[in-house]
Amino acid sequence: MEAFSNQDYQKVLAFMDDMVGSTENFRQQALQSFERRFGFQRANFWMVNEHEERVRPVMRNIDRNAMDSYLAACYQHDILLPSKVVDRLGHQHVLRIHDVLSPHEYEQSDYYHEFMARHGYYHQMVAYLMNNGQLLGSIAFVRSKKESPFQERDIKCMEIISRFLSRTMIQYERPKRIASSKPQQETDLTAKEREVLALVQKGFGNEAIAAQMFVSINTVKKHLQSIYRKFDVTNRTSLCYKILAKESGSPSSV
Repeated sequence: MEAFSNQDYQKVLAFMDDMVGSTENFRQQALQSFERRFGFQRANFWMVNEHEERVRPVMRNIDRNAMDSYLAACYQHDILLPSKVVDRLGHQHVLRIHDVLSPHEYEQSDYYHEFMARHGYYHQMVAYLMNNGQLLGSIAFVRSKKESPFQERDIKCMEIISRFLSRTMIQYERPKRIASSKPQQETDLTAKEREVLALVQKGFGNEAIAAQMFVSINTVKKHLQSIYRKFDVTNRTSLCYKILAKESGSPSSV
C-alpha cells in the first residue's frame, strides 16, 4: 500500500479550499478542481434521484457522442454501476474497474468492447457519494490506455474527498434538487410514458421494456411515439440527448 504523502494531503486541502463558497455551480467547480489539483481531466458528476437512479450528469472533457452512446445503450453494461457494487460500498466509497474484474475479464466484457474501447477510454475510477448508507451521487473518472492507471494514492485522496463532497451536497445540491421542477415535457407525460422514459434512459430496448412493463412491443412503440412527439424528437438518442441537455443546462440542438 502506498503511503499517504504530505503532497497528497496538500492536494486534498487545496481541493477543499477551492470548494469553499461554491454553491451555484457546485459540481462544475468540483470537476474543475479535480483537473487542477489531481490531473483528472475527464469526468462525469451524477446526481441520484429518489429512485436511486443516476441523473443530471455534469460533464468535463467528455465527448457528447460518448455520453449519447452511454445513455442509449451502454448504461446497463457499466461494471461500476452502483447497483452492481452495492455490497462493497459499506466500507469502500471509491472503486476502479480492476478492483472488481481482472484485466482479462474486463477486456472480454461488453462494457469494454461496446463503450470504453469504442470511445478511447480504458481506465475508470468512480467515487460514490454516500450519506448514512444512502447514495447521493457519483463521480466517474476515465483515462485512455496510454495514460497511467489510477493509483492507490488516488483512491486514498478520493476516499477523503468523497466524504467531504457528500456533506457539501447535502447542504447545497439536495435542497436545490427538491425545489427545482421537472422539464415541462416530462410533466406532460402520462404515468406509463414516464415509466417507459425511465427505462429508455437506463438503456432498455423495446423488447426489454415490454417485458418489464408486461405489455406488448406495439404498446411500447405507441408510448415512445407519444414521448417523441412531446419532446419534439424522432428517436431515442435524440430524446436522451435533449433530456441531458436540459438537466445539465447545456443548449440542445435537437
